[in-house]
Amino acid sequence: MIGETFTVICALLGIIGLIFLSLYAVGWLKKRIGGGSFGGGNAVRIRECVAVAQDKQLMIISVGSKTMLIGVTVNSINKICDLDEEDIAAYKAAEAPAEGGFIQCLKKALAERNGADAGSGGAETENPESKKDGRNEKNDF
Repeated sequence: MIGETFTVICALLGIIGLIFLSLYAVGWLKKRIGGGSFGGGNAVRIRECVAVAQDKQLMIISVGSKTMLIGVTVNSINKICDLDEEDIAAYKAAEAPAEGGFIQCLKKALAERNGADAGSGGAETENPESKKDGRNEKNDF
């Protein structure tokens, strides 16, 4: 009885081991022959995606060394045009954050606020009006 159970368990573990070994071997062969892992190819990259309408998008994609603009709908994909080096340079310039952009202004404002808080020595200055209702400027939303 115990010998039969042990044999069944060993056979089951052997089959599970063979399944994992075969999955590993297929993945290894795919990398060696196909040049990539499962779903991890880098030949096509989506650089930008803009929704134009519901279920309609414009995409800038790179395929190898080419960059193109395509239109994507639920039923079709259409190539609109190839982008040349000037278009790509303009795209990269627009992609870089501007000096006076929102993020830069926000960082500057936070730095000024933190600098003002540090300069006061951590002491809270209360507004005379805030003594009436128990609020101060830091907690007033």
